[in-house]
Amino acid sequence: MKYEILEIENEKLPVRFGFNALRKFSLKTGATMADLNKLASGQMTFNDAFVLIYCGIEDGHRAAKLPFKMSVDEVTDLFDNNTEKMEEAFEMLSRAMNEPGGEKEKKSKAKLSKKN
Repeated sequence: MKYEILEIENEKLPVRFGFNALRKFSLKTGATMADLNKLASGQMTFNDAFVLIYCGIEDGHRAAKLPFKMSVDEVTDLFDNNTEKMEEAFEMLSRAMNEPGGEKEKKSKAKLSKKN
């Protein structure tokens, strides 16, 4: 499975924002797929933003077949002196949502199928 690496502090964290990460985010927060649109407009809460990043890192570890034992608090703490890394993590999310076979493309194909 494809993943990216987020280098923060002295950590190299695999990150993957696939459907499993989004599913886990939904389970942890009760968010819907439409709630992800809040991210682009800056309406997502800090908690939701960090839980989403956490889920991406957790799923990145799964994809890389590495153990993952950090809590949401520990992941959030990594960003305290590295605020620019939060933007980098969300750029990874954006790439994942827009890549071929990503959520955006799958939604478009589903709409086309319904029309036909």
